[in-house]
Order: sequence, then C-alpha cells, then structure tokens
Amino acid sequence: MAKVSVIVPVYNDEQYLADCVDSILRQSYQDIELILVDDGSTDDSPQICENYRERDARVRVLHKVNGGVGSSRNAGLAMATGDYILFVDNDDWLVDDHIEQLYRHLTDNDADIAVANYTEFRMADQAYRIWINDGDYYEKNYSIQEWFQQQYRSNYYNMSQVFTVPWCKLYKRSLFKHIAYPIDKPVEDDLTSWKVYLLANKVAYFNAAIYFHRILASSVTARGKQTAVFPIEAVVDRLALLTQIGFDTSNEIKAYRQRLSICRNEALKDGDYVKYQDAMQKTAILQHYQQIKTETED
Repeated sequence: MAKVSVIVPVYNDEQYLADCVDSILRQSYQDIELILVDDGSTDDSPQICENYRERDARVRVLHKVNGGVGSSRNAGLAMATGDYILFVDNDDWLVDDHIEQLYRHLTDNDADIAVANYTEFRMADQAYRIWINDGDYYEKNYSIQEWFQQQYRSNYYNMSQVFTVPWCKLYKRSLFKHIAYPIDKPVEDDLTSWKVYLLANKVAYFNAAIYFHRILASSVTARGKQTAVFPIEAVVDRLALLTQIGFDTSNEIKAYRQRLSICRNEALKDGDYVKYQDAMQKTAILQHYQQIKTETED
C-alpha cells in the first residue's frame, strides 16, 4: 500500500487534540505517518503529542516557534515522506474509513486529488450542521476547469467551502513541490488551495460527509472578520493566472466586486481611511466603465 502523510498543525488544543489523533490512528487504512506540528503551544498540547509518539511508531512530532497554521503546514510538508498528503485540523475528527475512501476514489479514477464533503459541529450550541443525506450521494470526476466552477456554489452542498479548505482531501504529494502556505495571514486556505488544484489534472469527488469540522467561538469564521475569511488578494491572484491560462473568469470577476465591497465596509467600520479610499476609487472606476459600456450598447 502507498503511504499517506497526515499533517496536523497543533496549537493550544489540549481539550480536543486526543479526539483528533485517535480518529486518525484508528483509520482502516493503516499505512500512514502522522505528523503533529506543535506551533509553540503553551498548554498541555506538546506533552499530548509526545505521549502519542511514545505510544505509536507512526507518529512523528515537531515542536517549533509559533508562526501560525500556514507555517505549520509548510513544516509538515517538509517532513512528509508519504506518496499522498492529507491535512486534518487539530480540533476536527474523521470517520473510521476516511483515508480508505479517499484513497480508493483517487486510485480507482486515476485522479490527482480525491475530495469528499463534511459536517460541521458548532460548539456554541452543541449542534451538528448537516447538508448531506444518504440520498444525496453521487460521484463525479472533474477536469480542473470544471472543478473551478464549484468554488462559488455555496448553496449546493456547501461546495464553495469544500473547494477552499485544505482538509477532507487526499493529494498526490508531488502537487506540493512548489507550494508554500502564507505565514502572515489569519486564513491561509483561500490563498493556497486553488494553486494546488492548478497543478493537477483530475479531481475525483464523492458527495459523502466523512469529516467532522468543529467550529469554535475563537475561530476566524466565528469572529466574523470578513476580509480575513474572504481576502480580495486571493481573487486578484486567481484572475491574473486564470486569464493567462484561458479559464472562464466570470465567477472571479463577480467575486472581485463582492470582495471589494467587503473591503470598503470593513475599512469604514475600522476607521481605515486609506483602505476605504482605495476601495472607493476602484469601485468608482468599475462603475464608470460599466456606465460607458451601457451607453455604448444603447
């Protein structure tokens, strides 16, 4: 069997870390190395990591100076020796055949990435948020151009989030040869995941929830900082590259306008005059040329 490197960035998660690690070690697919990257934790997380290393030879641990989740992913990738990469957040957990299902779909379909869906568990109200039932199951292979059309389908099985997050996916390790996650951003996935896809040829998707994602009150999403969750620079980068390679950019153009509006509103709320004026200037330019286009068509 091919080895799967499972990378878990760890930071101050003594309460839920054991649930996460146990769900990985009891996987039906056993040929794994579990890389726990302790990002300068100040609670009991480092000792929990060491306890697992002593208990299971498949566990490797790195203790590093705090640098954020992006730096932890980069460190884990540098340590990985497996044929495939799987990311898991330190407070999430997997169904028992999570890796086996992803591996089977990837190899059976000769794909570069296998992707599944997930279920949220919201700590604030101790409730699961479920959007997939048994009757919703389907399988589909996507070309990369087709896969990019899924990223803004938020009302279709939450596919927008599925597209963006690094977890709930099995990747060929070769896809990460030139990938580095940003280390100075509160949310790194929207800035990176799409670049990994562009180095692949096929995505094998199956519509089953095989991952549990815990939403904490302290998460960026829960805190509601919209410019962090929806960074405009991600869309700017995608527009530049997708235009060069001939992909349909109509969704990206719409997303740019939406995120520009978010930047304007956040800057106004934060009292950031320079960012607000920059967003207003770009909005005015877009409106000016839209008006010219409308008058020309009339």
